[in-house]
Amino acid sequence: MKSIYEIFDSFEEAKSKEQKMKVIGDNLSQVLVSVLEMTFHPKYEWHFKEMPENFKPLVTVPGISYAKLHTHLRKMYLFQKGHPESANVTMERRKQLLLQFLEALEPREAEVIIGIFKKDQGVKGLTYNFVKDAFPDLLPECTKEKK
Repeated sequence: MKSIYEIFDSFEEAKSKEQKMKVIGDNLSQVLVSVLEMTFHPKYEWHFKEMPENFKPLVTVPGISYAKLHTHLRKMYLFQKGHPESANVTMERRKQLLLQFLEALEPREAEVIIGIFKKDQGVKGLTYNFVKDAFPDLLPECTKEKK
């Protein structure tokens, strides 16, 4: 199974919308769907928007880190605004958890998490409208044009 960033790399290399749809279809997984939903669905609002200044990327060979993106996605509620299960977590503790969270992942997987927070994965052609076309029931109809 490809990592999310490898799927995004293949997506960017695809020349047409059909090819991009094929990349998504060929690599369809719950992790990919979750990343797309958390990135583009307006119900997800995040406490953070960028990489922490004191972030030290994990030095590892891709695919060898002990932490995986799919296990970390289950903990994203800790960084979600208004989530009832993280209401008692202080912002200082949230910052500490985020740093631990990101530093345990491969650097490119950490970038996917920051892309979720920014609501933009920085992948050419991967937009709200594309995701809405690929997964019609994943995102709500939007009254204004999304980038």
